[in-house]
Amino acid sequence: MLAEVITIGDELLLGQTIDTNSAWMGAELTKHGIALHRITSISDAPAEITAALEEAMSRVDLVLVTGGLGPTRDDLTKETLASFFGMPLVMNEQVLNQITHWFENRGMEMLPVNRDQAMLPEGCEILPNLRGTAMGMWFQKGDEVSPKVVVSLPGVPYEMKGLMEEEVLPRVQKIWKLPKRYHRTVLTQGIGESFLSALIEDWEDGLEERGIHIAYLPAPGQVRVRFSAVDDLEDAAVRRVEEALEEFLELAGQHVVALDEMSLPEAVVQSLVENNCTIATAESCTGGSIAASITAVPGSSAVFQGSIVAYANAVKQQMLGVAAKDLEVHGAVSEPVVMQMAKGVREKLGTTYGLATSGIAGPSGGTALKPVGTIWVGLAGPKGVVARKFQLGDHRGRNVSKTVLLALAWILEDLKQKDSQRS
Repeated sequence: MLAEVITIGDELLLGQTIDTNSAWMGAELTKHGIALHRITSISDAPAEITAALEEAMSRVDLVLVTGGLGPTRDDLTKETLASFFGMPLVMNEQVLNQITHWFENRGMEMLPVNRDQAMLPEGCEILPNLRGTAMGMWFQKGDEVSPKVVVSLPGVPYEMKGLMEEEVLPRVQKIWKLPKRYHRTVLTQGIGESFLSALIEDWEDGLEERGIHIAYLPAPGQVRVRFSAVDDLEDAAVRRVEEALEEFLELAGQHVVALDEMSLPEAVVQSLVENNCTIATAESCTGGSIAASITAVPGSSAVFQGSIVAYANAVKQQMLGVAAKDLEVHGAVSEPVVMQMAKGVREKLGTTYGLATSGIAGPSGGTALKPVGTIWVGLAGPKGVVARKFQLGDHRGRNVSKTVLLALAWILEDLKQKDSQRS
């Protein structure tokens, strides 16, 4: 089954608001065996709304519309839908009472424009919004064999999500017999999309005939690979995907860092916990970004002790014990310095691992011997202190984010080796 999403609002087209609704809806629809065919963003103009509806309904049976249901004059979705389906706007007393109580419970004054939100198309099915004052609306045309459904939802994300989960999806499942869709994702790091594709090319050629769809979802420094299958029987879809997943894990080997929606920092924290290890960071070019990525993970306090952002050479000396001679002879961006940084933070904070970075993030500061993008990462642990050199690009932001990924992937690699030795 196919569906389309229409998002309404000038603020979306102007870039003032980022459309997160479509991404969430796409993920939820996929879970329920519904393929999102197209996403269209349009202005608040009635002519645009009408044209988008006509086009979408000519292609698919389910159209989800978000936005334009607020109380202000620029919110014209409700009026346009009423005209499109030939339904007059009438005062819905039940909805009016709900909106009135909503304002009373919050000690807020209810204005005439708020009252007008209870003026709804006569003949549509009202979807009660328990989180706000804009109701959802369900419009259905056609017969039971081939129905056409348009659902209008608020643009506020948490209101839209509540209506989708509590009202829309249960109704959709009653009307259409949906196939079972199952998918798994694998997060890989340290290998580009084209190289990963080449690595599994021969194996990938046979996936389609096995009923497996593969998709590459690249991001800077990482590629997430999704495997999915659709079947009338859920067990069959699960079996096909799980078999393909196991085969892929063998082929991708060391490049795999996490499964499903788990991020690299989450995988690192989980592995540190499982191995009863702790970590601290000493950061120069990354400016605390590694520490921020780790502490963003719930439960990271069990394994993360702290960070020293040693941007200046004096801080590297005073806080981390880096030798002045090495700074003078080799420079801050060098193997001996980053190794001393890693060793120093490990000893100072008493952790299992010390992770350090020093580099030339850019866009300036490079030399012939150390061009922009030269990065050193140091790792101090039970087996000693080692360092790795990376030559990245000339974009400061990307250099920092890639360094974070490279550093975290390294510690995860070491922890996996610890796991294998223990088993």
